[in-house]
Amino acid sequence: MAPAKVNLTLEVLGPRADGYHELASVFATVDLRDRVRVAPWRALDVRIAPAVGAVAGDDLASRAVRALAEASARPALAHVRVRKRIPVASGLGGGSSDAGAVLRGLARAWRLDGVDLAPVAARIGSDVPFFVSGAAYALVGGRGELVEALPAPDPIWIALVQLRERVSTAEVFGAHRAKPSSGGRTAKLAKALRDRKVTVAVIREVLHNDLLEASERVAPAIADVRKTASAMGIDLAMSGSGPSLFALGDDRAHAIRIARRLRRTGLHVRVLRLGVTP
Repeated sequence: MAPAKVNLTLEVLGPRADGYHELASVFATVDLRDRVRVAPWRALDVRIAPAVGAVAGDDLASRAVRALAEASARPALAHVRVRKRIPVASGLGGGSSDAGAVLRGLARAWRLDGVDLAPVAARIGSDVPFFVSGAAYALVGGRGELVEALPAPDPIWIALVQLRERVSTAEVFGAHRAKPSSGGRTAKLAKALRDRKVTVAVIREVLHNDLLEASERVAPAIADVRKTASAMGIDLAMSGSGPSLFALGDDRAHAIRIARRLRRTGLHVRVLRLGVTP
């Protein structure tokens, strides 16, 4: 299984020489999963349903097979089947999670005990190193290649709002105009997780996404939904570059109550647990 993720913090520290941005973020997996099956095969046969709209062979699952084959000096021959439940281009990392699952699965199937998957994952996409790590919570830095697994707190529940819009991460970064962040919110949350002192209140205090303003310009529906929720006394945070939004519940029952209120406005909302392992 390949879980989604949300960003509890996402701070943009500034541009890098390689054209990417230096980030500081705390990732948490979410109990919303794609199903991924892999096996050795006589050809490269990757099928994803429903289709994700990528050019044939350019989806992240196919790229993961080729990257691992190159790293291990073997033919890129694999049978891969992905059943999608995580929406595409939603800020939840679905394609990256699929790629991470392919890398882990093929490493076992090909008996590649000595291959370090982290650098292979970094060549595929910025979120893939987190997913290949198998961490439930992690401090993520660089452009995504630096991953420090963090202790998981007691179960935390969210009401996840899924919008129909698809948002391009590249377009959002292109629209990002905010001053560089210090990374202080991320550092504070990472320390609280390391010290096992995390509560919902602590997360709410630092919950932040530097890309929110840019994402709202790219996809105005994000701002509209957040405004609707705010009028109901519900603060919605954004995951990744959007458009998925979420509210933290004090507990599962509270998350359910939030979801019910948001559904009355016509929104598609799921109640999900954070901190699941692949």
